[in-house]
Amino acid sequence: MVTMADLRKEPHWSYSAVNCYLNICSLQYYFRYIEHAEAEQVSAVLPFGRAFHAAASEQALKAGKGECLTKPEIVDVFASCFKVECDETENLKFKHGDTVDYLIDKAADMLDELLARWCDFNNLIGVAVPFKVEIPGLSKPLIGEYDLIIRELSYPVIVDWKTAASSWSPGKADRDLQATCFCYAYNQEHRVNPYFRFDVVTKTKEPKFCQLYTERNADAFARFEAIVLAVEQAVKAGIFLPAETSHFCGDCPYASRCKSWHHKQTRSMFLPLAG
Repeated sequence: MVTMADLRKEPHWSYSAVNCYLNICSLQYYFRYIEHAEAEQVSAVLPFGRAFHAAASEQALKAGKGECLTKPEIVDVFASCFKVECDETENLKFKHGDTVDYLIDKAADMLDELLARWCDFNNLIGVAVPFKVEIPGLSKPLIGEYDLIIRELSYPVIVDWKTAASSWSPGKADRDLQATCFCYAYNQEHRVNPYFRFDVVTKTKEPKFCQLYTERNADAFARFEAIVLAVEQAVKAGIFLPAETSHFCGDCPYASRCKSWHHKQTRSMFLPLAG
């Protein structure tokens, strides 16, 4: 079976790359995907999210057998993964007051809320399922991984686990590019239009769990194709600009490079890229 590690070895596009260029900062895209610069800082939010996904995946695999992890078991999965992720992440940055142990305790409450609301026992289709699809006109395939695929009332549903500082605002799921991207990929693979469900657990003092359903239509898929093609054309044209007022600036892995970007004495960033 092809794994995500296999897919990442070849040139590709991903939701993360498209979203970075489009919604985070195109200059950050340049530093990360073109220059492959070392990150000056990496927010602990990233290893936290990966560890949370690992714990939720372990629960999903258990649920596929009609069983359920206990709270100590799922917290142990998180803690083991989180510690490894932290140890292997260069220039890791914690928010003021956060520590590894504090975040493990925070995750314990969040995972307890997830287990209390878990309902996907008898409708599992797949866990951590990779995909690779071609987009007409795009030079590289689009790859990604579905966290969970289930079936509800005979319809496939893609589930994505999210941790969030607060509850999502109304309509956020309906505007989210990831849902569009993943529903598009599933439709390309299976010629079936799935539903998409965000399972959001907040990091608040008393964690809250919310399931947000959304769906996409043919026009949304056509728009997505146009967006991805435009992003690729902009990248090939060498268009990389700082997002001066982005709320992602505080955790930017390339803050120093961005600060001195306009002093750089090379034209390479402004020349069309080969290919």
